[in-house]
Amino acid sequence: MNTYTGLMATQLSSMMLRYTPVGLAVFDAQNFCLLEANQAYLALLDAYLDPRWHNGRALGVSITEWGVDNDWGIDVEANGVLPAFRQVAESGEPYRSSEFAFLTAKQGTTYWNWAVDPVQDEEGHITHLIHTTSEITEQVQQRQRMESAQRQLRRENQQVEAEKKRLEVVGTIARGVQETLDATRIGNMALEAIRTHFQANTACLHIDKPEQKVMRLLCAHTPPGFERLQRQMSTIPYERMMPLTRLAFSHREPIVVEDLQEAVVSGKAQKNHPIVLSGDRGYICVPLWFGDHFEGTLCATFDHPISLDGVEKSTLIESGVHIAAGLAHARLITQIGREHNRLRSILDQLPEAILIAEVSDGSISYANPAAAQLLGYTLDELVTIPFHHYSHGPSTPPQGTPHLNNQRLPPWNFVVIRALCGETVHSKETLVARPDGKRIITLTSSAPLYADNGIMTGAMIVFQDVTEQKSLEQHKNEFLAIINHELRTPITVIQGFTEILQIKLTQEKNVPLDSLTHYALTSISEQSQHLTRLIDEMLDISRIEQAQFALQCASHDLLQLLRQVIGGQNITTRLHQISLKLEGLSAHDQLFVSIDEKRITQVFNNLISNAIKYSPAGGKIEVGVRIASSSPDEVLIWVKDEGIGIPSGDIAHIFKRFYRSPHLDPSISGFGIGLYLVKEVITHHRGRIWVESTEGKGATFFVTLPLAVTDPQLQAKK
Repeated sequence: MNTYTGLMATQLSSMMLRYTPVGLAVFDAQNFCLLEANQAYLALLDAYLDPRWHNGRALGVSITEWGVDNDWGIDVEANGVLPAFRQVAESGEPYRSSEFAFLTAKQGTTYWNWAVDPVQDEEGHITHLIHTTSEITEQVQQRQRMESAQRQLRRENQQVEAEKKRLEVVGTIARGVQETLDATRIGNMALEAIRTHFQANTACLHIDKPEQKVMRLLCAHTPPGFERLQRQMSTIPYERMMPLTRLAFSHREPIVVEDLQEAVVSGKAQKNHPIVLSGDRGYICVPLWFGDHFEGTLCATFDHPISLDGVEKSTLIESGVHIAAGLAHARLITQIGREHNRLRSILDQLPEAILIAEVSDGSISYANPAAAQLLGYTLDELVTIPFHHYSHGPSTPPQGTPHLNNQRLPPWNFVVIRALCGETVHSKETLVARPDGKRIITLTSSAPLYADNGIMTGAMIVFQDVTEQKSLEQHKNEFLAIINHELRTPITVIQGFTEILQIKLTQEKNVPLDSLTHYALTSISEQSQHLTRLIDEMLDISRIEQAQFALQCASHDLLQLLRQVIGGQNITTRLHQISLKLEGLSAHDQLFVSIDEKRITQVFNNLISNAIKYSPAGGKIEVGVRIASSSPDEVLIWVKDEGIGIPSGDIAHIFKRFYRSPHLDPSISGFGIGLYLVKEVITHHRGRIWVESTEGKGATFFVTLPLAVTDPQLQAKK
């Protein structure tokens, strides 16, 4: 029974050894020769050893020979098999490895649950080694894939978290820029967001002051104990800027230092700089540019090293874009406000009354003190009452202003209405009815105001009190009228008796008369006629100022009129040659214009007389005519002399009333009203007049007049 039981036990052990899925093998402890192996172990050898060891041929062979001439690239020494066997054989301690890595050239790295146990004889000597192994490559690889996926997930979560922080910081700053124009508030919002989400040790925002050549600290967040550092950073002259900051400014690129302490060693950072001395590690400086304008810098430091491509850098760069825009906006608004206040101060000090009316509701949004005083309201009242609610008062001028000849004047706010309709009004006489009953005549100008998009927003009105001036002008005009009446009578008598004497002398040929008497009579006649012309010119000025200068226009041949004027002037001068030059016209042509013949004759007599007067040495005077090629509906006439010319500084003033050049010889007579009347007559004919001259080389006066549209010859030429 005992023998049978032992035999059965041996058979069962053999069966278990053969069919267990775990590879089992028995090795000699001396030379590591494979003595016995189950099917699972032999299958593993067939899978990983050179084919010459397949099908059990490895039995009886030491594992040291398995790697010799091995085309499969198995190195039992390098793979750790032999070291493990030796360790167990020498120490007697079992060897366990839950993930024994086994490298082959064909199959790469495989993983095994591996164990080597010693077997001792009765005397305690290690005689055999039992090797137990099972492949767990798939399980290990699956676990590695899971761990890799978990690491990737953690990285992605970190990236998401970093992106979330970045978006929170940038979003906070962007909202802050939209909500406020206060640069300090914008800066504090930005620094607080950066410090909260990225644990920045210090964060500061400097703004550029180019006029002072300094960087001024706008705001800063520093930990307790850094007050001295903050004071040192309050104002930084350009020459004391940190080299890294200066580099960021000059290259317009952010500067990132992963570790300031290492940068000191490499010489990239100053070792005595306060930030370095504080022990900070990471450093970022972002230059704030808005277009081509440098606004300042955004800097942050960290108590740990940072990455060149870290989220801190990208966050500060993107935040810097919004901060720069906010600072630029705040700066521009401040400048606009400063300019607005400066302009308002200027307008407030002007003696002219100024109003600004809004097109939306007709309210007055601005009035200067002069306007309030002129209109008779307080400034508060002016900006609360729509302009169309002001009392118009009577449209007749106030008493004491007879110079207007009782003509009706529009109220001043009618000019505002015209401006709000898009019309520009220049120097319009208007009437102001003050609440105290006083009536004032003003000279009013107005113009519409437009926004950048071309939409009209309001109108500006400038007006001044001219009541006193108008009264003085009226008194002057009355005086001139009286003088005209009182002077014309004796002049008429003088001219009449002079003509009688001349006629009598002509009839009484036997009466001897010396040359002096002849000269005296001629001079009396000429000077009385000259005095009559002066009186007529003074009256014309009065009529122009009172808007009573009327023309009696009819169609006349301009060429015939010029021939008559030239003929008359040639009789009176002996030193000058006056000629008519026609360009594009023949001597037999007629050129009809709608003119007041008397006034146009006066114009060209005046121009030719001036040419004679200012050409004392004689010379040629040319009167030219042509139809302007650029404007075929106009005729161009010029009067050209070879006289003393006009200084360039006088050309802009010679058509002004009573203007006489300070460069003229005092012996040359004149009141300075001739050219003024010439210009007014031409302007009333819808023409133009100008002069071109070089001092010492003569002058040329040009006149344009519109051609008569009913001229048959003109229509034929067209």
